[in-house]
Formats: sequence, structure tokens, C-alpha cells
Amino acid sequence: MALHKILTDDLLAPREARQAVARFLSTAHLSQLTDDAQLLASELVTNAVRHATGPIEVRAYVRDGFLRPEAGDSCCDQGPEPRQASADDEGGRGMELIDKLSSRWGWRIRGPIKVVWLDLPMQSSAPAAAPR
Repeated sequence: MALHKILTDDLLAPREARQAVARFLSTAHLSQLTDDAQLLASELVTNAVRHATGPIEVRAYVRDGFLRPEAGDSCCDQGPEPRQASADDEGGRGMELIDKLSSRWGWRIRGPIKVVWLDLPMQSSAPAAAPR
């Protein structure tokens, strides 16, 4: 089971990505991942809207115990880089969130498309409560 959706590069794309991810996770019985997955997919798509032109390809699938959301866009000349946003910045925290909430992330070129991906653990990373 996988999600594959093509979005237009407009301001509605991040919302459409969040909705598509939520539907996919509900169908896959992975609703426990919805909040983080929606936030991270939205950040991937927001970056594509801001830095590329043309359609945005959104994918999500389960791989090796991780949920892997991906966003593909036409901006192949450089990959994303986390930066430290200052307290006054209104934006610039997307890749920092991705870096902190995902187990790993990266990017690759697939033909004319740059694909940014991340791995979100399917199991909670919170420490288990000690038995009483």
C-alpha cells in the first residue's frame, strides 16, 4: 500500500498533502503517526512550493519499520539544507523540524525530479514506563 499524489505548486498544496497523508495512514491503520507525518509532509511540500515550479509529487509508503514520506519537485540544482532560524524569523524552520522529528532524511535525483525523503519510525521513540 502506498500514497502517490500529484499536487499543483500553489498555496493549497501543503494542506492537500496533509489531507492525503491522513487518509493514507487511516487506510493503512497507522493513525498513530498522523500528527508527525502530516507536519513533516507539509514541510516537504511547503519547501517545494517555495523553491521550485511545476507539479509536486507526494509519496508515502512503509519501508523497514519506517513510514517514508517523499516530495518530488523540479528544483534539481540543489538539495535542502537545515538552517538555524533566528527568533525573529517567520519561517526557515521546516528542515530543522524534519531533522529533529525524523530518524533520517535525505534527497536524491530521479530523472528531472529532486526527491526529498524522510523516515518516521513506526514505533514510538518515547521510553517505556518502568514496571511497578
